[in-house]
Amino acid sequence: MMHMESCTRLARQIVNACLNIKEGENVWVHSWDHTVDLASEIAFACREKGAQPFITLNAESYWMRSLCEIPKSILETLSNVQAAALEQTDAFVFMLGPRNPVNWVKIPSEKQELASIWFLESNKYMDAWRKIAQRRGVRTLGIEYCLVTRERAKALGLDCERWGDVMLAGCLADQREIAERASGLANIIREGSDVNVETPFGTRLKFRLSGREPIPGDSIVSKEDAAKGVVKFLPSGFVEVAADEESADGTVVYDVPIPARGGIKTEGLSLEFKRGKVVRYSAKKGIEPFKDYMKPGQGDVDKFAFFGLGLNPGLEHGFTQDDKVLGGVTMGIGGNEDKGGKNRTSGNRHWWASMTKATVKIDGRTVLKDGKMVM
Repeated sequence: MMHMESCTRLARQIVNACLNIKEGENVWVHSWDHTVDLASEIAFACREKGAQPFITLNAESYWMRSLCEIPKSILETLSNVQAAALEQTDAFVFMLGPRNPVNWVKIPSEKQELASIWFLESNKYMDAWRKIAQRRGVRTLGIEYCLVTRERAKALGLDCERWGDVMLAGCLADQREIAERASGLANIIREGSDVNVETPFGTRLKFRLSGREPIPGDSIVSKEDAAKGVVKFLPSGFVEVAADEESADGTVVYDVPIPARGGIKTEGLSLEFKRGKVVRYSAKKGIEPFKDYMKPGQGDVDKFAFFGLGLNPGLEHGFTQDDKVLGGVTMGIGGNEDKGGKNRTSGNRHWWASMTKATVKIDGRTVLKDGKMVM
């Protein structure tokens, strides 16, 4: 459980820095049963600003039972009550959950798409929700800090207290500075072509950008974001772009252990690329999750997909936000349709991980040297 002082600091960061709540605004705070304390602090911080908050609760047992037993036709319908509330909402804050890792085996396969957790899912319910939210310009923020639970930490083999400290530090980092740095890097990537990445751990990779729009990730939700239907998350801090899928040549070595379900960690994963495809791979330990990912018949799972740079100074590698750690470099393979790429996989399957101490050059310009930003 988060200490009350930390809970209050996080709530004020959400209300003031991320959502810029104003007097008279209506704020919907959507909580799981394990995040009620934080939801209450967010609501109180809204009241202090003269806004009008209300809290809704999603109990984990009710949520799971509904997915398992309630007909799909009911689950995929946005109720009149929810639609009416959304019509009057200026900002929507939702906690990420549930407390336990989702047991997908228990949920009938035809209803798994209706397990709305991120408010990014593609289903009839979320389509109806997004239509109203975008038309109304609802500023939307998801709190990923709430994924820090003892149950999830055990499943991932993480120290829960340490994980919580790192996530909180990432949430409390200067969000405006992160947003400004993301914007500057996005401009460089937007105009760039040839990329070279090297690390002291064996990474030597060259690839091309292909004029696709980079995706800057920060936690400040603007009116412009709301008008576009953009959902943001806290903590955040990255820039990603779908690269030329056929262009990657060389080797990528992920020096940071990659956690997977069941406490398994893949260590020292090395991928060799030729013309954008993984032609050889190995790991020092825990190769099984990657082997499972690479099973044939899933589409372009072995193709180069995207490249990213982390920008959050509060986060650390080895937990669940490696792609956002300041100075980290992320390389992904597999599905990248959501980033404007052309790789297609079953269920948008993809694999990504980050590396440290990288030097990155874009058209000969050094933007990262030994893991340190130089811009």
